[in-house]
Parts: sequence; structure tokens; C-alpha cells
Amino acid sequence: MSVSAPRLGVPTDTWTSASAGFNERIEVVDGELTIRRIGGNPHHYIAQRLAQEFEAQWERYATAPGNWAITLAPDGSVLQGRIPDVLVNGESLITDEVYRGTPDAAVEVWSPGNTLGEMNDKRAQYRTAGLPVLLEAYLTDGATVHLEWLTNAGTHWASAAVAAGDSQLTVPANDLHPAFSVVPNALLRRPGT
Repeated sequence: MSVSAPRLGVPTDTWTSASAGFNERIEVVDGELTIRRIGGNPHHYIAQRLAQEFEAQWERYATAPGNWAITLAPDGSVLQGRIPDVLVNGESLITDEVYRGTPDAAVEVWSPGNTLGEMNDKRAQYRTAGLPVLLEAYLTDGATVHLEWLTNAGTHWASAAVAAGDSQLTVPANDLHPAFSVVPNALLRRPGT
């Protein structure tokens, strides 16, 4: 009988100090640092505005983007570490370099450079980690914002609300989260305009 050593990941300080190129982020996938492409300014602006909406409507902290240690090795190193465009939870989002635990919600603003495989991997990791809410967003070539509110149904993500353009996304409160409402295209305008 052989005993294998426990799998080790990436120490959090190694992850947070790793440098990437322009329009790139470094995530931890299967215990290894992995470079991921990120979107441009409209992508970042939508993420920033969604973080503001979550803070205002849920009265919780939201960071855009956020380092999330999804799966840890026995020694505390990171096996799966993602950087969702927005993480929503408590005060540790502004005190810790890497969030550990299960956030209240996460947002992914998908870019044309995201592959279907990458998107499905992130969705599966988030669902398995117990994330209750995933808000997905994307911007069309015609500058229309699409939003889909997904809830964790255990074995799959269930679509709870969809909206695009000037139609309002409205999600009622339930046992897992407060109500949330936003007009997708309003995310491309400065607040108050």
C-alpha cells in the first residue's frame, strides 16, 4: 500500500505577487498559475457599476475584481483560485488579499476572448463551491448589455432572470439573498445620468 503526499497548490502570496501582461490576470487552476485574458474598458466599467449596485442594494461589500481561493490544499495553499469580475460578501473583501469561503454572489462579465470551456469550468467550480448567485453579463458589438441571474440548484445553475438593453432585470428577495434590480444598459452610463 502506498501513501501519496497531499497535493499542494500555490501559496497566496505567490499568487498575489505574480505579474501578468497587459489585459491579463493570473488565476490558479489545478494548483498552477495560469494566465487569463481579460476584457477592455467597457468590461471593467460594467463590473465596477455592478459592484456599486450590489453595495447599494444589498448593503454588503463588493470588490471588482476579487481574488477568490475556491479550493485550498491541506497546507492552505490555493488549488483553484479565480478572479471573478465582482465578489460580494463581508468586510474581509477589503481586509484580505485573497477571499476564502463562499461569497454571497459573484459576477462574470464575459468577453469575446472567453472560451466556452473556460466559462463552463468557472461555472462548475463556482457551483461546486456553493456560490448561491452568479450574475453573468456580456456586451454585444452594438453596445447592448445582457444580464442573466443564475441560482445554484446543486447539480446545475438555474436561470432566475434575464434582461437586455433597456429592460429591467428584477430578482425578488428570498432566503438566500435580498432583492436586486438593474437596467442593463444603464450600467454603461454614469450614475445619476
